Amino acid sequence: MRLAALGIVTALLASLTGCGLLGGSSDTNAGPTDKVEKSTIRLGLLPVVDVASVHLAIQEGYFQQEGLDVKLINIQGAGAAIPNLVSDKSDFDIVFGNYLSFFNSQAKGIAQNVEGLKFVADGYVAKPNTWMVLAGPNSPAKKITDLPDKKIAVTTKQSLAEVSIRSALKVNDVDADRVTFVEMPYTDMGAALAANRVDAALLAEPFITQAGKDYGAVQLFDAATGPTADLPIAGYGTTGRFARENPKTIAAFQRAFAKGQEAAGADRSKVEKLLPGYAKIDPQTAALVNLGGFPTRLDANRLQRIPDLMLEFGMLQQRIDANTMILAG
Repeated sequence: MRLAALGIVTALLASLTGCGLLGGSSDTNAGPTDKVEKSTIRLGLLPVVDVASVHLAIQEGYFQQEGLDVKLINIQGAGAAIPNLVSDKSDFDIVFGNYLSFFNSQAKGIAQNVEGLKFVADGYVAKPNTWMVLAGPNSPAKKITDLPDKKIAVTTKQSLAEVSIRSALKVNDVDADRVTFVEMPYTDMGAALAANRVDAALLAEPFITQAGKDYGAVQLFDAATGPTADLPIAGYGTTGRFARENPKTIAAFQRAFAKGQEAAGADRSKVEKLLPGYAKIDPQTAALVNLGGFPTRLDANRLQRIPDLMLEFGMLQQRIDANTMILAG
């Protein structure tokens, strides 16, 4: 009887292998059952230290291991990239950018037709000397209280840079409405400071170190201290529609990206080696840059600080619950 029972079980297992145990497939060319819906991801990025983990994840094959081919597309900032992301003929599937631009776009309803904006992953958290307002060597602004009636360069207006500056000015009893914000890319700010076309500029690394090294720019104040200490700087967002239609793709991206974040946070030398390539800086400058934090998960409480600051400074008319925009994973 035992032999007969064993024979029946063996026969049953053999029959199951034709269609795959537990619903799988015996065809080795069919791929895993959790195969991604979209294998090529078009990712919009800035050439800043914040995105080192993406380049590291590509280099180490983390995305490839998840069945993903990540195509990188340079952007000037999230403010310009998000309207493209939500368009019918978007160039992007996922975009890196400062959180304020994502919340601002969500509040304006520009993503309603694509089921809103969703955060895929946290990208970068500010640490001391990583989110800095600099002045030129001959700038009339020598301290934060000198900024009224001065020009400050930011990558985009109504951005995290502006919120950070307004927050710092408020703490120091400086009227932010007397400051003029001027838009320009990070790559132009060092020269603009040296030529006194602007009086100050908010930069991220590696442009902070580069502006000091190449143009003699000096630190005016750290924009990530006090109420903005450990501020979430930027993350990765997509549309609700893309996330709904490609859940396995999003999950695969999150897993690979988290490995890249962990590796970037654990070994500074790996980040330094990447910077001369994608950020176009020399190895000596790369060795001097200050690094922020590379979080491996989205924290709703930490992220909520951004829309709350926006509400405080009149950039939002009503409060946004950050948790409603965070994708599981």
